[in-house]
Amino acid sequence: MSQTVAIRLVKSLSGPEKRYFKLYARRQSGSRDYLDLFNIIDVCDDPEAAVIARAFSKKHALSSLNSAARYLVKVLTDCLIQLKTEKDPLFQSLQGIMRVRILQERSFPEEGYRELKRIRSQAHGLQQHFIEYITYRNELDFLSDANFPDIGDKQLVETQMKAKSLLRHLNHIQDHHSLLELLKYRLVHAGRISSEENKKKLNDLVLSEMGLVSGKTDKSFAAQKLHLLFQSFFFTDIGDYRSAHKTFASLSRLFEQNLGLLDNPPLDYLSTLNGILDSLHLLEHYEEMGPYIDKVMQIDRPDYPEYFRYQVRKTAVVYGLVSLLSRQKFHEAIAQIRVIQTDLLPAYHMVNEEKQWELYFYGSLAHFGVKDWKKAHQLTGEVMRKHEPHPQWLICKATRLLNIIIHFEKGDVDYIEYEIRSYQRFFGKQQLLRSEQLLFRFIKICPDGRRKKLPELQRKKLLRELEAVQHDRYERQLLKYFDLTGWIRARLG
Repeated sequence: MSQTVAIRLVKSLSGPEKRYFKLYARRQSGSRDYLDLFNIIDVCDDPEAAVIARAFSKKHALSSLNSAARYLVKVLTDCLIQLKTEKDPLFQSLQGIMRVRILQERSFPEEGYRELKRIRSQAHGLQQHFIEYITYRNELDFLSDANFPDIGDKQLVETQMKAKSLLRHLNHIQDHHSLLELLKYRLVHAGRISSEENKKKLNDLVLSEMGLVSGKTDKSFAAQKLHLLFQSFFFTDIGDYRSAHKTFASLSRLFEQNLGLLDNPPLDYLSTLNGILDSLHLLEHYEEMGPYIDKVMQIDRPDYPEYFRYQVRKTAVVYGLVSLLSRQKFHEAIAQIRVIQTDLLPAYHMVNEEKQWELYFYGSLAHFGVKDWKKAHQLTGEVMRKHEPHPQWLICKATRLLNIIIHFEKGDVDYIEYEIRSYQRFFGKQQLLRSEQLLFRFIKICPDGRRKKLPELQRKKLLRELEAVQHDRYERQLLKYFDLTGWIRARLG
């Protein structure tokens, strides 16, 4: 486990971060095996645990790889914390609280109190309610230990009430978090909503969320953000894409009105823009994507970490490809894929693997569109080899289904049977969508693709089922990637 964490952490570092780490490591005494492990991982373009282990054992036959990996993770995280403290207000506040504790322990109460007030003022302005509460709790603890010097009864009660008010607010925020977490948990463990019956299983959470926001006067950024996140997540997963788009748009406006309160980097804002673009994709409103792709690129700023900036660029490229492929501009999409293959595609590929699946998938789909089966198959094979599939990511389903279809087009009959069985085993815990079942049934009827005509009754039955699936909003979750129904209809003639 430590080795896997070390590999992923090293591969998430930017050039300046690597240089800072090496300077930091040079100042350390003792064994340098962890530094050798860092260098081994760093030079591997596509590191595998077994390859790293063999290379490390050649240099340090008597050293423990797990121990070196654990220490490497510790030193790297220490370095990244130090770097992040220079830019992130939350890290600065946490470091300030530690400074206050040191000053108080060493009997510098006035200096400690000045630092505490500075942290409190900053936390209040940035709506860091937990940090603000800690400053009040710290002040009250210190006053109690010092037998309440120079403070009146009224002032003491006022300080206590401010702390209590913050706790009530934190409790309200916690209730929002709890509902959002329960919603995500149910969708992860029960699978995505695929019918009206499944939708009813979320009614209790919806009612609780309505009760939480009704009559409340809490208009803080955190409360509004969590409410809109719950709504957008819920609408997306029940297939109400218009409502999801409206909610995501409201969430985007909220972020834009509170730019000073965004995290560094603003992962929530990027996720929201991704949600808006995904909703437009589901609604097939491709012409509206341009302005939101521009908003994504606006957060590619030098003051954000490099790994985040690459995720921003990958997001923009993904939806740029979606827009091109929706208009069947396959050659333009292929040209864009060729541009990013040497720099953007391999960069920080372990940071957001779901986005990597999307980039490879759309690259394969572009080549599929011009009937370049070899290149299309190469790209699906590459992403399946390099990245573990996730059963909850529909992009993994879409990629493996496209891979099956490519083999069908090539006439690889034996491989198709094996791949379908493998697919059903891997995703077997979830109920397969009707579009998946129809695809597999069609391939079973026409396994080699050479059968020209089905019996008319069988053909008409398949066409009726395809029509129903195409208008099923729950099927859109998968069909947005590739129109399986349209492909089958074209093969039926």
